[in-house]
Amino acid sequence: MKCVSLEKRQVKKVIAISLIVISFLLYAIMPFNACLPFSACMIAGITGSMIAVSEVIFWIGSLMIGREVAKRIRNKVSILNMISHLRERKNGK
Repeated sequence: MKCVSLEKRQVKKVIAISLIVISFLLYAIMPFNACLPFSACMIAGITGSMIAVSEVIFWIGSLMIGREVAKRIRNKVSILNMISHLRERKNGK
C-alpha cells in the first residue's frame, strides 16, 4: 500500500470545504429542532445559536477557501436562486 502525501494547500482546501458542508448541514437539521423535548424558549435559543454557529463556520471556511469560490458555492445553494431556477424549468426556458 502506498502512502499518499497531501500538500498543505490541499489539506487546507479539504478542511475549508468540510466546514462549509457542516454549516449547510446545521441549517438542514434546524427544522427538526421543533421535535426536541424542550420548552419553546429553549428550542428558540438552540435554533438561534445554531444559526450563529453555522454562519461563523461558513465564513471561516470561506476565508480559508477563497472569496470567489465561496461566492459561487453560496449562489448555487441560495434559496432565491433555486426558486428562480425552478420557475424557469416550469416555464420551459
